[in-house]
Amino acid sequence: MSYSFLPSSAQRIGGRRASLWSVVVIAAQRLFEQIAHRRVVRRDLNRLMEFDDRQLADIGLNRGALLHLVRYGRLPSHSNQRL
Repeated sequence: MSYSFLPSSAQRIGGRRASLWSVVVIAAQRLFEQIAHRRVVRRDLNRLMEFDDRQLADIGLNRGALLHLVRYGRLPSHSNQRL
């Protein structure tokens, strides 16, 4: 029986045992992807926040739904607004 300090999900990559270095590299890649995604969300949210309330209403939005819309690409399911 062998023991490993790696989480079970990280032990195998592509059918072979993952080295610690490959797990670290994959984790770093995911971190950079998350940071890039957050920057895009923040940029897009700032652009939409520049609109005044009338302009947002013209396209069927309000300020309360903007963050959800930018993050997930759609309005919250409990919203009665239409795109």
